[in-house]
Amino acid sequence: MFVARGSVHLEGTGTLAQGDTARFTTTGGHQISATQPAEILLWEMHATATM
Repeated sequence: MFVARGSVHLEGTGTLAQGDTARFTTTGGHQISATQPAEILLWEMHATATM
């Protein structure tokens, strides 16, 4: 997750401000709440092992 604008509260982590990032490595929901008008970017990546 990337906070492009504003700030958000990420449950279990705290407040993230503009320019901050967070990486989710577990499955399940994550509660994110804007603490002021905000824009966040989320993306999902899948990795497979190749030999």
